[in-house]
Amino acid sequence: MKKTICLVLMSVFLLFGCKKSNNTNDSSTSGLKVEIKGISGWGEFVNITVDQNKTEVKYPAGTTGNPQTVKDKSYKTSEDIFRKLSSYVETYDLMNAKIEECARCLDGADYVITIKSGGKINTVTIAEQRTDSKYADVLDFIKKL
Repeated sequence: MKKTICLVLMSVFLLFGCKKSNNTNDSSTSGLKVEIKGISGWGEFVNITVDQNKTEVKYPAGTTGNPQTVKDKSYKTSEDIFRKLSSYVETYDLMNAKIEECARCLDGADYVITIKSGGKINTVTIAEQRTDSKYADVLDFIKKL
């Protein structure tokens, strides 16, 4: 009798405990998505999100500058921008890089870049004002977004 009860309970557990996999692509785990936060000693000054479909540029409340000239933007990501972004991620191996600069600690500014691709996530911090020319093309690209 105990075997029957155990078999019934295991069957119920397996029936409801296991989830069938569907083959749909979840946009949060497939494709490339990059989130960029510009941070200075005074706080965040820009938040940029780029994926294959959309680019958003948001300025937190209290951002310095004329409120009429500093406006949030949202637009469709062009193939060229997405291709360049993907190229930078591959060229500098940003999915595996361990870059943790802190220029904001010295009254500078940093870009905290979070890369999400294929279920993997990595965050790097690159100083905005660098003494060497490393990452200069990436920083220039970010400023033009």
